[in-house]
Amino acid sequence: MNKTKKKGFLLPPAVGYSFKVLYFLFGHHRISLKYLPRLILTLIVNLINFPFRWAEKVFIDKRFKAVEIKNDPVFIIGHWRSGTTHLHNILCQDPQMAYTSTYQSVFPDTMFIRVGRFLFEGFARLLIPGTRKGDNVTLGMELPQEEEFALGAKTPLSFYYFWMFPKKIEQFYQRCIRFENTGRDHRESWKQDYQLLIKKALKNTGGERFLSKNPPNTGRVEQLLSMFPNARFVHIHRNPIEVYLSTHNFFHKMLPHLQLQKIDDKDLDDHIFELYKTLMHDYALQKERIPKGQLIEISFGELERDPLSCIQKVYQGINLPGFEAAQEPIISYLKKMGSYKKNRHVMTPGLIEKISAEWGFAMEKWQYKVPDHIEISNDA
Repeated sequence: MNKTKKKGFLLPPAVGYSFKVLYFLFGHHRISLKYLPRLILTLIVNLINFPFRWAEKVFIDKRFKAVEIKNDPVFIIGHWRSGTTHLHNILCQDPQMAYTSTYQSVFPDTMFIRVGRFLFEGFARLLIPGTRKGDNVTLGMELPQEEEFALGAKTPLSFYYFWMFPKKIEQFYQRCIRFENTGRDHRESWKQDYQLLIKKALKNTGGERFLSKNPPNTGRVEQLLSMFPNARFVHIHRNPIEVYLSTHNFFHKMLPHLQLQKIDDKDLDDHIFELYKTLMHDYALQKERIPKGQLIEISFGELERDPLSCIQKVYQGINLPGFEAAQEPIISYLKKMGSYKKNRHVMTPGLIEKISAEWGFAMEKWQYKVPDHIEISNDA
């Protein structure tokens, strides 16, 4: 069977979460009755996973906590659907890079207990679809993935809880990205969990430098610098009109497979508009704290047009060594990827006007206009 065509079944990420986090999520957030079977199945898998999580915490985690992270991480940041995944996949071809795998993102504490990993990796391979709903990105247990799901496994601080409880997007943003009304102990635990996740990723994927792709980190630059003062950042941006179309499609197609709570389409769209403004505002305020030579900003357009030159620009812009060793595998990967033709989209003048009004600050800053492949019609 062609892997990319394989159908599958997604469960909420809580299958690998600690009981403390489960209590926070399910004890403090309303669950719609229609999703009770999904909740029950999630809890059953979590209970089966518990002894392996416990064993790894008791017998293995101490060993990793004593390990030093020798090389400063590289953080790919940017709003969802701005090209972060494509950039991440390209940079992961560099043999020095380590990353969070899809398996680690779901079962971050069942990594090095062999029996547990054998069981749950096999379980996940059977269930996971060949492609991600919403954008057809190929999925696989060993492939690079963002770490946000895993960051909420032990300490109740992950913005991606919103996939289960979409009505709480704004609250999760304030709590899990801005860390508002969050105690010092929770913030420090989150940092320790993040460092432990990085150390395990380095071991799991065999790299020397951790490469992160995690859109929520776009609003956490200050927190990341407090952990890694010499970290590098690559911010990628894209035409806000394309970002809206892609985000709207992605959220509306992914949510039905993960949610435990109903939300109206209009409410979800309102959250999409507000989320972009808030995230980009927070990034603009915090990026000034990044020392010179540790940040580069690129556009998705230039990555599409001339990917190799763009990647070379990234290495030079953040003083990242290793481009010579990475060049050949990157070229090989790009050849396999080939090219694609953009779909034509039809949008109403009203929607274009709303995007321009809500996100016009970004269109003006990066000089974006309505893309050529967008048709404007009242019949859309």
